[in-house]
Amino acid sequence: MDEWLKLTALVVTTAAMFMACGAAEALSSEGAALLELKAGISDPFGHLSDWLTSDSFPCTWTGVTCNTSGSVTALDISQRNLSGTLSDAALRRLPGLSYFNVCCNSFASPLPSAFFVSMPALNVLDVSRNYFIGNFPDFGTDPAAALPSLTFFSAFSNNFTGPIPAAFSRLPKLQHLDLGGSFFDGNIPRSLGDLSGLNYLGLSGNLLTGAIPHELGSLGQLRYLFMAYNRLNGSIPPEIGKLVHLEYMDLCCTGLSGPIPPELGQLKSLNTLFLYKNELTGQIPPQLGGMTSLMSLDLSVNNLSGRVPPEFGHLKNLTLLSLFYNNLNGSLPTEIGELPNLLTLLIWNNSFSGKLPESLGRSSPLQWLDVSSNFFEGPIPPDVCLQSNLSKLILFSNRLSGPIPTKLATCQSLLRVRLQDNQITGTIPAGFGYLPKLTRLEFQMNKLSGQIPTDICNSSKLNYIDLSFNKIDGELPANMWQLLNLQSFLASGNNLTGIIPSDPEAACESLAVLSLSLNSLSGRIPASLSNCQKLITIQLQQNRFTGSIPPELASVPNLEVLDLSQNYLSGQIPPQFQNLTTLEAFNVSYNNLSGPVPLEGMFKTASTSSFLGNPYLCGGVLPRSCIGLGDENQPSDKGRRRNFEPMWLIGLVFGFSLIILITGGQCLFKQYGGRFCSKDALEDMDEWPWRLTAFQRLSFTSNDILDALKDENIVGRGATGIVYRARMPSGEVVAVKKLWMSHKSLKNGKSKEPRGFQIEIDLLGSIRHRNIVRLLGYCSNNINTLLIYEYMTNGSLDDALHAKGNNYILADWVTRYNIAVGIAQGLCYLHHDCFPQVVHRDVKSNNILLDCKLDARIADFGVAKLIERNESMSMIAGSYGYIAPEYAYTLKVDEKTDIYSFGVVLLELLTGRRPIEPEFGDAANIVEWVRGKVRSKTGIVDALDANVGATCATIQEEMLLVLRIALLCTSRCPHDRPSMRDVVTMLAEAKPRRKSITTTKEPRNGSGPLE
Repeated sequence: MDEWLKLTALVVTTAAMFMACGAAEALSSEGAALLELKAGISDPFGHLSDWLTSDSFPCTWTGVTCNTSGSVTALDISQRNLSGTLSDAALRRLPGLSYFNVCCNSFASPLPSAFFVSMPALNVLDVSRNYFIGNFPDFGTDPAAALPSLTFFSAFSNNFTGPIPAAFSRLPKLQHLDLGGSFFDGNIPRSLGDLSGLNYLGLSGNLLTGAIPHELGSLGQLRYLFMAYNRLNGSIPPEIGKLVHLEYMDLCCTGLSGPIPPELGQLKSLNTLFLYKNELTGQIPPQLGGMTSLMSLDLSVNNLSGRVPPEFGHLKNLTLLSLFYNNLNGSLPTEIGELPNLLTLLIWNNSFSGKLPESLGRSSPLQWLDVSSNFFEGPIPPDVCLQSNLSKLILFSNRLSGPIPTKLATCQSLLRVRLQDNQITGTIPAGFGYLPKLTRLEFQMNKLSGQIPTDICNSSKLNYIDLSFNKIDGELPANMWQLLNLQSFLASGNNLTGIIPSDPEAACESLAVLSLSLNSLSGRIPASLSNCQKLITIQLQQNRFTGSIPPELASVPNLEVLDLSQNYLSGQIPPQFQNLTTLEAFNVSYNNLSGPVPLEGMFKTASTSSFLGNPYLCGGVLPRSCIGLGDENQPSDKGRRRNFEPMWLIGLVFGFSLIILITGGQCLFKQYGGRFCSKDALEDMDEWPWRLTAFQRLSFTSNDILDALKDENIVGRGATGIVYRARMPSGEVVAVKKLWMSHKSLKNGKSKEPRGFQIEIDLLGSIRHRNIVRLLGYCSNNINTLLIYEYMTNGSLDDALHAKGNNYILADWVTRYNIAVGIAQGLCYLHHDCFPQVVHRDVKSNNILLDCKLDARIADFGVAKLIERNESMSMIAGSYGYIAPEYAYTLKVDEKTDIYSFGVVLLELLTGRRPIEPEFGDAANIVEWVRGKVRSKTGIVDALDANVGATCATIQEEMLLVLRIALLCTSRCPHDRPSMRDVVTMLAEAKPRRKSITTTKEPRNGSGPLE
């Protein structure tokens, strides 16, 4: 624009200058219109500061473009952090406007309907990436007369609701129509098929329902079709096959069913076809082989069956073939291996069988091959990396046999190799250690033999090596400590012999897991292992190690698991281990150890099973006293096998019998003369000894816990028990939940733990995640059960959001956003990283706790359950206001119900309101109330919590991004809800650009850590 003005200044004459002055005076009305438009806009950064009343020539203003006649033809005020409303009256006074762009601002208001009136020269209109709400405005009584020149229209990424106006079909010159990323609902207008000149149709990311109109088959000029992420049903219309100019079609994640129409094979120009994550059935039509321009084909996550047609060999341009997660079977056609441009082949989790095509990788620059979880057999294709482009080779869980191809060990492009759970034989080829990019090597659960190649320890990038459960023999490589980036080295269940190499200078800066159990390793455990300061797990059980336990291992600061059981170790347990605060599992059973068991640290609550088979250990948690055990009773140098001696077995049986007699005597005594021990007697036995079982090191005993169970320490009562705030003698504060116990839990004279207890013990005892409340241990006396949790100083999210006087705790949006991310990460761990999968079943703000830094922790797994896919449950799950709508009629609980409940919690964070409020009226709950606000003309902004700055345009923008995620999570149809992995990704993209201003507060009196 500046260059045009300079050129004009050089060539105008004096007469022309007078004419220009006259034109400027004529243009003053457009300048006035633009100033009127500016009056309704908030411009915090002064981007429109050059729009001045003193300048009657607006063509030099920011964002304004004029034609040679001086008329305003384009207005682009995008991405300038503007907010407010658009003046439709002002826009009507710009008759020459042909381009208008307000992209990436914060206009949280309806789009003025008069905006589309009397603009005959307008040919490009872009209002994308804003926050316009409400129903889409009409085009007047005659759209063709109002916008006769419009060829390009984009409203992508707004908050429009209601149906798509049929008036779009009466815009005669429209070529590009993009309405994606809003909340349009209803059916796709059939009249869109009348837009004969349309070449781009974008409807993705809405709430559209119904079937795809077969009339769209009349769009003969269409090149791009986007309808993904909607709620469509029905099948793909065969008429789509008439769109011979179509180049890109995306119909993923829409709920489409039925077969794939063979007519799609007529789309000779199509280069991309995405149909993944639908409910398509039937076989793949061989006619798809006629799409000769196709480059990307994704049919994954459907219910397709049958074989892959050999006609796919005609797709010579194909680079991506994704068929994973279907019911496909049979062999993979050899023609697939001969595709010349294939880069990615993903067919995992099907029922393919037979041999992999031998030509795979021979004709194409194959980059990513994943055929895992099938029934393939035979050898690995020898030329899979012939063109040195392969980065990921994933073949696990098949029946592959034969040796690892030697060429694979020279593939310089490899990042990861996963061959586990097959029947691969032979030796590990030399050369993997010299691959410059290789980070992961998984060969476990095969039939490999021979020695570990020494070159494997020369790698500069390898961080994970798993050779477990093979037939590998020989010694460990002497240079194994040279793997500077190695994080996990697992070689359990082999025939390894010799010693663990000792290197006083060993760096092993990254090593976290060392597992060499179930081998025949011997010699002493090297003290140099303590150089690996990041070690978390050391598993050396069931070997032939001798000598003493190196006390230096107690200096590893993060060590959690040390298993040295079933060896020939002698000497004492080094007392230094009682000072290792991180140690949670310590097992030295079945060795030749002697002397006292340490008394402090985790040894206070350790299980006696960790010390069995060492008859000369005494004290501590063991029943044997150290008094009277002299040198003559120490074990001999010959060692002792790990079997029970006969006298020891006899003693154990006698002791067990004695316990039964004593127990029976107590029952009879309590029976007051009765002849047998009844169930009622068992229920009255409150004096049974308490047993504390710890999942990590504890600094207190069961008596300390019992002393704290007083009424004044109660902080909450929930569906599964009473919660106490318990301060231990050491000053540590823990939360103790006393489970509700029914008399029905005692059967046949034995205590039966409640179902919720069993689940929490099995799950929480092993779960380790920063966003999940940690179960420290539990106490039981066979009648009552106490669960011991870490204490959360800032109570529950429900209390922080809704209790009177607590508004200061979550006083800014960034803090609430961080809490939302923490909850999402915790649920993502339960849904995707636990095996079997864990579904919480009662996600709510009362079960989200806040630690001293206001980080979120997920609590109360009393109703959690390990599930398999599609398992149904009969017990009631969830709390009122958080329960997914489909639960009322299906009683089916899966991860989608958790995602719905999480969406409700997001809405609580956004609005500051409870799930059920009187103000919701007929809306009944927060989800329907918010959806009503989105549909209303007043907008959603009024519903956002003003306490966190929702009146600020920037914060509104950030909160509305998260609102979209909440609405997706609370979709009525479970199929439409994203996975927690997707939620975590979407939240990361909505991250605020500011830091939190909330300061950590002291806990409130009476705040409950486990309501």
